[in-house]
Amino acid sequence: MAANLRNNAFLSSLMFLLLIGSSYAIASSEMSRICDQTVNPSYCLKFLNPKFASPNLQALAKTTLDATQSRAKATFKRLNAIIDGGVDPRSKLAYRSCVDAYEMAIGNIEEAYEHLASGDGMGMNIKVSAALDGADACLDDVKRLRSVDASVVNNSKGIKNLCGIALVIANMLPRGA
Repeated sequence: MAANLRNNAFLSSLMFLLLIGSSYAIASSEMSRICDQTVNPSYCLKFLNPKFASPNLQALAKTTLDATQSRAKATFKRLNAIIDGGVDPRSKLAYRSCVDAYEMAIGNIEEAYEHLASGDGMGMNIKVSAALDGADACLDDVKRLRSVDASVVNNSKGIKNLCGIALVIANMLPRGA
């Protein structure tokens, strides 16, 4: 009898926690609503796939910033490797400009984290917009080159898509202090 009561109490507690946890999770309809507002909804839906379980918008924003930051750092590293590997002067100038843009983008993403942590959606929006501008500037710089490193182009496009997701989420967050 005591074991049965313990099992019932455990099951009741488990059900309660699942009920509370699921009520705070972001519904797939909300993810669709987020993605519908981006420039590339299909990319967004792949990124926010049904396996993606985030308890709230802040956690979703952090995960999106994490992915953006990771890709920006990888692109920054790749750009430096290209320059160090030796390229023609025109390409070196374009890639150097990209390095500068990504250095600023990474800093802006760091500041976006700070705004997110303080509950300032508007501040996060401004910094994510600046990071997006960095990826966009790099794409503009390299599109004039005869031979462009595909990973730089693909990562820059990915960063633009991730920033687009983060901007939509930032607009759904409180406006700040």
